[in-house]
Amino acid sequence: MLQIEGIRKEFAGGAVPVVALEAVDLGIERGEFITLVGPSGCGKSSLLTLISGLAPPSGGRIRLDGREILGTDRQVGFITQQDNLFPWRTLIDNVALALELAGIGTAERQREATRWIKRVGLEGFERAYPHQLSGGMRQRANIIRTLIYAPAVILMDEPFGPLDAQTRQSLQALLLSIWETQRSTVLFVTHDLTEAIALADRVVLMSARPGRIVRVDRVDIPRPRDIFHLHDLPEFRRLYDALWNELAVQLDGFDRSTH
Repeated sequence: MLQIEGIRKEFAGGAVPVVALEAVDLGIERGEFITLVGPSGCGKSSLLTLISGLAPPSGGRIRLDGREILGTDRQVGFITQQDNLFPWRTLIDNVALALELAGIGTAERQREATRWIKRVGLEGFERAYPHQLSGGMRQRANIIRTLIYAPAVILMDEPFGPLDAQTRQSLQALLLSIWETQRSTVLFVTHDLTEAIALADRVVLMSARPGRIVRVDRVDIPRPRDIFHLHDLPEFRRLYDALWNELAVQLDGFDRSTH
């Protein structure tokens, strides 16, 4: 469904040009949940930006269902670490924004937004403003604001990064429960190996800058998954150790065989 072919990204304008991505190739099947991990500055977020069409690659191409991505596309949704909710709009109006922009009538979009708000446990806060919501509540709203219009591909750039551990796990479980019914194609950037393994069908590990794909591992843990006890499984530990060892190489240039 999504084909990333020979992608290179160079940022000019400074004293020295910076190559963020080099020779990145990846094929993603429809409905797959892919997580991207790697050292800071390896180009994970840059790759999502290219897939979203917000910036062009310096080389290579990205195709969605056979057509090259040359700009922003309604079939690609982008969820960032910042919730970016409009402070002057209520929760229900923030969630319904994409439907409003698509010309959906008030009654229909309010019904659909109410359904999603209830689904993520925010019922009763429909008329609240963002400053009246906790960080976890705002991020739930941020996620369903994209899911409500059902894009074929959802890009997620560390959406749970700023949250506390308990809220983070709760939202991981919520995201998986929604994904298992909706089955959008998801690319999810994270620095957390535990999160990467818990969510993914495949984990893609990238090298230090310039970012290249070092390895791709399938997560052979059956779904549905128990996010809260997944780390107790031997399959989880084996994959975690393998990924950590490779990540350590990328972080500091030598293989820590024990840790």
